[in-house]
Amino acid sequence: MNKNWWKSAIIYQVTLSSFLDGNNDGIGDFIGLEKKIEYIKDLGANVIWVSPHYSSPMDDNGYDVSDFYQVNKRYGTLEDFKSFVKASHKIGIKVITDLVLNHTSDEHLWFQKASNPLDIDYQKYHDYYIWQKPKYKDGLRVRPTRWLSWFGGPTWDYVEACDEYYLHIFSKKMPDLNWRNKEVREEMKKVVNFWVDLGVDGFRVDAANHLEKNWDFPDGYPGYENFSSLPKHHDYIKEFGEEIFEPRELLTIGESGGASKEEALKYVGFDSKEFNLLIHFGHVWADTGPDNKIFNGKWAKSNLRVQDIKKSFQHWYDMLVGKGWNLIYWHNHDHPRIVSHYGNDSLEFREISAKMLAISLYFMPGTSITYQGEEIGMTNLLYEDINDFRDVEVFTEYKNFLERGATVEMALQALRDRSRDNARSPMQWNASAYAGFSKIEPFMKVNFNYLDINVLKESQNVSSVLNTYKFILNLRKEDAKNISYGALEFLDIENEENFVYRTIGPDKEYLILSNFTDKTIEVKLPVVALSGYEYFYSNSSFKKLSTTNVLKPYEAYVYIKKY
Repeated sequence: MNKNWWKSAIIYQVTLSSFLDGNNDGIGDFIGLEKKIEYIKDLGANVIWVSPHYSSPMDDNGYDVSDFYQVNKRYGTLEDFKSFVKASHKIGIKVITDLVLNHTSDEHLWFQKASNPLDIDYQKYHDYYIWQKPKYKDGLRVRPTRWLSWFGGPTWDYVEACDEYYLHIFSKKMPDLNWRNKEVREEMKKVVNFWVDLGVDGFRVDAANHLEKNWDFPDGYPGYENFSSLPKHHDYIKEFGEEIFEPRELLTIGESGGASKEEALKYVGFDSKEFNLLIHFGHVWADTGPDNKIFNGKWAKSNLRVQDIKKSFQHWYDMLVGKGWNLIYWHNHDHPRIVSHYGNDSLEFREISAKMLAISLYFMPGTSITYQGEEIGMTNLLYEDINDFRDVEVFTEYKNFLERGATVEMALQALRDRSRDNARSPMQWNASAYAGFSKIEPFMKVNFNYLDINVLKESQNVSSVLNTYKFILNLRKEDAKNISYGALEFLDIENEENFVYRTIGPDKEYLILSNFTDKTIEVKLPVVALSGYEYFYSNSSFKKLSTTNVLKPYEAYVYIKKY
């Protein structure tokens, strides 16, 4: 096997519950996914990344694992999983799955024992998690710290039987594991080897930068610095890399927001023993504003800063060039739909802006990830009732918004704009009932526009968003040496309207010009930049390259220079 096969991988990410219902219970599953692997291959992908498939009470879309050795019943059986992996391998597609290392479900047997002092194994499993005694103020019990979880509530919950609080940096149903306990690490190595033995080719490692905590437990609010990117977490990842990831030639993808160059190279430097690729978020929320009395963080929506997107992509390329390997993507299961987020999902501009986003991203060097539904231009949701949403984060934040003074409509609009559910609605396959996702009512409402936006309709139009993705992703595969392995150079990077860059390979160059706005703009190029380039591809009509290029709303052009 080529141990560097992942460098030119075309990854397609799937959220199992919303991809395709194969057994007609309203929930996506492995039977449904196996039926669509030829579709994924035809798109150009050669790796499928599957969302958490483990046994889970589904408090957080499967990231709350109750048994690491079983497939969630809603997704099928272990035999269904094996069948999917075998069928994928047969047509040349590798399979990677989510690996959840930071926490378990509170319904996991370990935590059940850890929180029951009468259990014979209490002491052993109690130390699998992170506990602190309560503090007292004015005679009242209070939490050990004021740390805030990533889902908006406190990080500590009380177990009366133990008279202790357990730490959870996500949902309260997801207690954090104690990675300082060697037994915990050995248990998780067994989990990894179990799935690799079943044919898994790698993992996207969830929340990898949170494994270590500040065990002094200083007070602070929100306190993220005490459980995010602490130096010791690298030791844990390296241990897994040296013992399992590298020897078994796995593709491993970590995630870390805001990593410095030093941090990034620790994760994915060629001499690192940790990951192969790193999911970074510098380009993801380029439209947030300052926090206000109601909305903060990602919820504080503002104007799009195109230069921030460009600078993030250039920054990550420059940090890793020659020293590690870059990764490119627009969004995943945790983000809004990209055409609604950075494009324009109006009837007038949805299609052309979706194509523009594809052209703008997928000619960049590195390994690429495409998220399900992105390839047909699926949009954000237009739910009108809070009960239509499913994500645990939604309900916490909805309550917070109302308590801070938002109207119901203000709160719902924020969720429509930014919630993770936008990326998790059922895949839109055709115009039949429930968008062809299922024959019965799905676990979650299909988006309102499935009659107009679906795979079948897109496949029948040669110039559709879907066929744009097929062309570009297959080109990435065919011309990997010039695209995936190329060099990236942005031009006019400070400009807030255009998106212009070159990808420079050993025997050809690609020049990309995109308009990120709903108005006509001019893109000026120096004469020296024009030499030898010819028209190659666009989401519009033929246009010869010149010193001044007029681009209509959301137009994107690709020019090519052969040596």
